[in-house]
Amino acid sequence: MKGLTRRLRALSASLVLVLVLVLDAGAVPLPALAEDAAQTAYSAAEPPTLTSSKALLVERETGTTLLEVGADERAYPASLTKVMTALVVLENADLDAEVTVEEGDLDEVTWDSSIAGLKVGETLTVRDLLACLLVPSGNDASYVLARFVGGGDWHAFVDMMNERAAQLGCEGTHFANPCGLHDDNHYSTARDLVRIFEAALTHPEFEEIAGSESWNLPETSQNPARTLESTDTLLDPESPVYMGDTVVASKTGTTLEGGRCLIALAQRDGRTLVGVVLGAPMDADAEGVTSNFYDMRSLLEWGFGAWRTGDVVAVGDVVGSAEVSLSSDGDAVDALATSSIAATVPSETTLDDLTLTPSWDEAFQAPLDADAPLGKVSVALGDRELGTVTVAAAHAMALSIPSYLVWWLTSDPVHTVLAVVGVVAVLVVVGLIASAPSRSRRRRSKATSSPQRRAVARSVEPTRLKTPAKAKGKHIGSHMRR
Repeated sequence: MKGLTRRLRALSASLVLVLVLVLDAGAVPLPALAEDAAQTAYSAAEPPTLTSSKALLVERETGTTLLEVGADERAYPASLTKVMTALVVLENADLDAEVTVEEGDLDEVTWDSSIAGLKVGETLTVRDLLACLLVPSGNDASYVLARFVGGGDWHAFVDMMNERAAQLGCEGTHFANPCGLHDDNHYSTARDLVRIFEAALTHPEFEEIAGSESWNLPETSQNPARTLESTDTLLDPESPVYMGDTVVASKTGTTLEGGRCLIALAQRDGRTLVGVVLGAPMDADAEGVTSNFYDMRSLLEWGFGAWRTGDVVAVGDVVGSAEVSLSSDGDAVDALATSSIAATVPSETTLDDLTLTPSWDEAFQAPLDADAPLGKVSVALGDRELGTVTVAAAHAMALSIPSYLVWWLTSDPVHTVLAVVGVVAVLVVVGLIASAPSRSRRRRSKATSSPQRRAVARSVEPTRLKTPAKAKGKHIGSHMRR
């Protein structure tokens, strides 16, 4: 069944190609099929070459735009319109409610429309009608749902679509019908379509249906049980551009005026990308694969391969240094990040590629404790601000006593005067102390040389006694008499 479907797609694409060649000679060549992604080196500086006239690729978690080409230029969205149709239905209808196809529902469906094969009189749930809308891109289902939710008038439903677009901030969007058939007054932009797609993805039922390769419909009064197959070749396991292990939800669109269009949600290794391509050429290759699928595959592989999402600054990273005065441990201390910044950046980005701008809390003096808060550091990659981290000292900074004394003396004139006075006082005291022994010796020397001092000295000197003459004679005489 799938092989037959693919051959029918190829035949249909060939017929469309003939028509396009008649209308506009000069076909745009299809991009060659990329090599196995695992063997391809991607660079953020070298985005893929696209055939689509407009494109946008966004990292969903961080909201980072990885690539944009004419993202705000007006374009015809074709059946990407049905994403808004589904959103309004999901927000205003019970998915289990039953709806019967009425005669007037198919009046606006043209012969060359993509359809789900609905027939007047058959009854389906809103859920199954959404599958008819999104999986095979049934224009017939869009009018059935629009009439049902719009209170019997699909025009009223289109008004609801435009009101919802305005609420989402889609300033470049206006809808004229619920399916996307060309109308000069029916337009959007790549950026607006991503906004609408994101809103629809908040409903799990949308992601489930839009990500289905196929959908089984029950038997009805007008149709046997049947299987709907997705128009997204990326979900076809037999396709050369198969990405069913990556693409989570998608929607295709094609009109001659709008070209080949595709919007997709893809996940890999914990990352999620949303991409849209508009205005791709109508050409198809021998496998029946058109260039919008090649473009989307190239975009997604490049987005996953050339970019990464994670901490560009982690806790503990050295993000600069802060000057510290009066320290015996040097003139500066490393500043360590105490918070982190997660961002989507080119895969090869390192700390050396970032611009780090510090904003210190104060001028720092030792002593400084380890882990002392220092302030903040702003982080940028080129012109893109990534965020701000708080930082702290990597280690303690001890006080240098000599440096502190010099600083104290020179930091205030009063300190200098006090220091001079103190030094003079110390010198005076030291001088007095040093001169005390000398003064004492001088005093003793002066005392010894004075007349009174000499008289006293003589009075206490020992004297030799002279024997009087009489005494001598008497002594001799008596000695002689004996």
